[in-house]
Amino acid sequence: MALDNARSQVAHLLRRAGFGATAAELDMYTQHGFAGAVDRLLNPEQVDDSATDQLLQPLTANLGDRKQIEASKFWWLNRMLYTQRPLQEKVTLFWHNHFATANTKVANSVLMLQQIQLFRDQGMGNFETLLQQVTRDPAMLIWLDNRLNRKGAPNENYAREVQELFTVGIGNYTEQDIHEAARAFTGHSLDKNLNYVFNANQHDNGTKTFQGQTGNFDANDILAILVRNPATARFITTKLFSWFVYDNPDPSVIDRLANTFTSSGFDIRSVLKDIFTGPEFLSPQAFHGVIKQPVDFVVGSLKSLNVQNVGPDVTQVLRRMGQDLLNPPDVSGWKGGPAWINSTTLFERFNWGDRLSMGRDSTKPYFADIPGQIQAQGIGSPDALVDYYVGLFVDGDVTPEARQNLIDYLNQPTPLALSDGAAIDLKARGLVHLALATPTYQLG
Repeated sequence: MALDNARSQVAHLLRRAGFGATAAELDMYTQHGFAGAVDRLLNPEQVDDSATDQLLQPLTANLGDRKQIEASKFWWLNRMLYTQRPLQEKVTLFWHNHFATANTKVANSVLMLQQIQLFRDQGMGNFETLLQQVTRDPAMLIWLDNRLNRKGAPNENYAREVQELFTVGIGNYTEQDIHEAARAFTGHSLDKNLNYVFNANQHDNGTKTFQGQTGNFDANDILAILVRNPATARFITTKLFSWFVYDNPDPSVIDRLANTFTSSGFDIRSVLKDIFTGPEFLSPQAFHGVIKQPVDFVVGSLKSLNVQNVGPDVTQVLRRMGQDLLNPPDVSGWKGGPAWINSTTLFERFNWGDRLSMGRDSTKPYFADIPGQIQAQGIGSPDALVDYYVGLFVDGDVTPEARQNLIDYLNQPTPLALSDGAAIDLKARGLVHLALATPTYQLG
């Protein structure tokens, strides 16, 4: 049964709190047990990731050029693939979707990666601190126009979105709250080098009334009021739970998580621990309970097949699947869930499976040594071959009929002889393609 043993539980954890796992990574985390794996993921600062930094060094040559957005996407995708701190990177992606900022307007890949680094550094810490820094982040100041927000001529874009999308959510603020918050956010701008500056002469020092409180509020005062509004605790924890577990959590679950958020002093790490150790995370509802976002689909498949050479076109593969890194579609981010699947994006997923399964040239990107993988596992029969790949890709979660269909595929037109290298190369690669195209593999 799914999630009834440590290895299955850890595999589930690494799909949700990371991007899947190689066989070696799954072995290592399973040795820690589920609780130990959670602890390791939650404390990335205790994990040496210098090898990843060294591995990515050749990809950094163009990152100082603000026009190199594709190089920046590729660098980040490779960090997701190779990092030894997967939860840190998954949380970074969560905040990128939450504070959805797009290079289509920012037009500066350096600032985009600077914002991503902010999420990497602060994303598992104090939410109020993160929000303060996002408010002053150069990419955000451009994206939501707060760099243009001046005393006497307030720009309300950031004041609106920080309430609607970043903290309390729709229904928990008024138009007057937007007007007053915009006044408090005046004076935050950029210098000619696009560095954050506070221009005191452009800040409105007048008295403001915001969410029932009155005072000479500045930006941090407004953010403090928002963070302490009970609606924010529920809004943020609902979004985190839905990202890592499943949609539409029971209100009692959010009651618990919101209490953790508030009682911990708005500590995101504490909320994540509550999510991963709560009974919902290993429940039948959670198992294969969300549609994989394209990043999870692509990186997870690369990890499963231990693909080491990834081509720079992978970022365009993601874009065609509906997830253009560093370019969410609008300020509300990617919609996720069923929105990931349509006739176009599903076709792209199938094409990706075909591309990986047929990567035979070790000198080119996307080489997958499937015959070597089979040999290393000591697989001795077509049935065992099916069970291995069904286990690898979907935790064995297929119907008996589907399993038998895959076995029949291997044995047509004649029974597969595992001693026949050419037949294995052909049939096993076809099996991998079929496994990557199963409905279950589209689920995390």
